[in-house]
Amino acid sequence: MRSLLAILIAVMLLGFPLGAVIAGNAQPAVPAYTGYPTFAIASVQKGVNVTIVPSNFPPNDTFQVRMNWMGTKGVAGQIVATITTDASGNLSSKTFNIPSFLQNATQIAIRLESSTSGYFAYNWFWNTSTSGGGGGTSSSSSYVGYPTFAISAVTRNVNVTIVPSNFPPNDTFWVRLNWMGTQGIAGEIVQTVTTDASGNLNDTIYPIPSWLNNATQIAIRLESPTSGYYAYNWFWNNTTP
Repeated sequence: MRSLLAILIAVMLLGFPLGAVIAGNAQPAVPAYTGYPTFAIASVQKGVNVTIVPSNFPPNDTFQVRMNWMGTKGVAGQIVATITTDASGNLSSKTFNIPSFLQNATQIAIRLESSTSGYFAYNWFWNTSTSGGGGGTSSSSSYVGYPTFAISAVTRNVNVTIVPSNFPPNDTFWVRLNWMGTQGIAGEIVQTVTTDASGNLNDTIYPIPSWLNNATQIAIRLESPTSGYYAYNWFWNNTTP
């Protein structure tokens, strides 16, 4: 009797392969999030709103958008919006209203922070109406606004890649790297880059100097010795797309 039952079970298993059932229900693996979120300033409507260009935000996360006085990094600033990212890390909104107490401020700090994951990113902007993003063939005399850039990739101790926005046309910039907290001021010049007539940089990948190898965080600054325009940011010295 037991032998007959064993044979029946074996026949059932052969008819419905276990491996096929598991494979049919398997879900594709979701790549783990790496790196950290950053954003650049794309445009400003003085006293009204600011538009950002986000990069590498974590998926399915919620961020509070805060604005505060310059120098605060946006910490404890007024919450002007709460936004979420989709499964690809795209933000639900990219333009945010400037709160009334900052409408006449010269410079404004903006911060996106998640109370769930702990991820955050901050930047600042001049409270002057401008449109960023580059493009066109405008001459330097018609250039408005200011340059900004986000960090898009890092190879630990080797190089960093940026995403520039609204750089002035036909200008030359020194790329400086320095310790965190310096804003890149007086840092080592690792490269000299130029912009074309549309404000596009001829190179966006810059080497990390050896004396900053193994630094946890690094400040990077692009500054023009001719026009005086500059932009700065910082990054974790960890390999990330």
